[in-house]
Amino acid sequence: MSYPWQLTRPAGHLTPQRLTATENNLYFETILDGKNAWGPIEVNRSNGEQAAGDGNPLTLNGNTYPVGFGTHAGSDMHFSLQGTNGATCTRFTSLIGVDDEVGNRGSVVFQVYLDGMLAYDSGTMTGASPSRQVDLDLTDKRDLRLVVTDAGDGINYDHADWAMPKVHCVFSGRAIDYRFRFVPETVQAPNGETVTATLVVEDAGVDSMGAPSGPVAFQLAIRMSSLPLSIQLVEPERMYSAVNFPAQFPVKVRLNAAPGTGGLLRIEFVPNLEDFSPFFGLSHRFNLYWNVVPPQRTQLSFPLKKSVLTSR
Repeated sequence: MSYPWQLTRPAGHLTPQRLTATENNLYFETILDGKNAWGPIEVNRSNGEQAAGDGNPLTLNGNTYPVGFGTHAGSDMHFSLQGTNGATCTRFTSLIGVDDEVGNRGSVVFQVYLDGMLAYDSGTMTGASPSRQVDLDLTDKRDLRLVVTDAGDGINYDHADWAMPKVHCVFSGRAIDYRFRFVPETVQAPNGETVTATLVVEDAGVDSMGAPSGPVAFQLAIRMSSLPLSIQLVEPERMYSAVNFPAQFPVKVRLNAAPGTGGLLRIEFVPNLEDFSPFFGLSHRFNLYWNVVPPQRTQLSFPLKKSVLTSR
């Protein structure tokens, strides 16, 4: 028995993705087309059962991995390797194995195809097999397929994980100089309000005659503030992405401070880019300033008493 799932992109040439000169987490990239024999391919969780999002954390030999794909034999994922902004892709790496959720059961074969040619074959792996590291040269390659087969004995318990899948790319041209800033840089709101600020991302390295560049993909985090504030992102898991610069994103922030706090408060943000490098992110930190507006005082009004004249 199977519950097949298939993703098909419109026909045409392979379009560039967000593969830039860094360690690109493949789960951020567009799957051009794909299929899976037991419900949909899962992102950052195991295959689970037939429904979407019903898997567990990706776990191989007792180790849990935060990112990757949970698939089921037979599965097939197709990606473009066309870099952007002068990036050339050089390596593909991933940790592979049968997810711990099926115990010692299951039997699969992991395969990697580059430009339609078989470049890696794991041989049969079961739930009792140690996980393996895939490390392939991508020089001059333009097309990547990740395939899992059933090892010829049916698909029962064939929960196969591609953990920490990355495409490594280097600069072959001019690098992007990312610039993150809020426009305007200051918001005014009373304590306890939720505000929407506009974040602008651009390539500061483009001269006046250059064409806008891109793309970019990141998540936001609040790093610090000028006072111990309770500042929250309304959408903390949101992925901000754009193909071209300059890009604008509405960012919702819930603002809270201690009672009586006033004045101009600084909130520092940091982008987590595709490689999740804290050092890279910290080099692009930026501020939003909050001008705490005093609460409006209630105007009390008293009705005027009418004089009543009586005659005697």
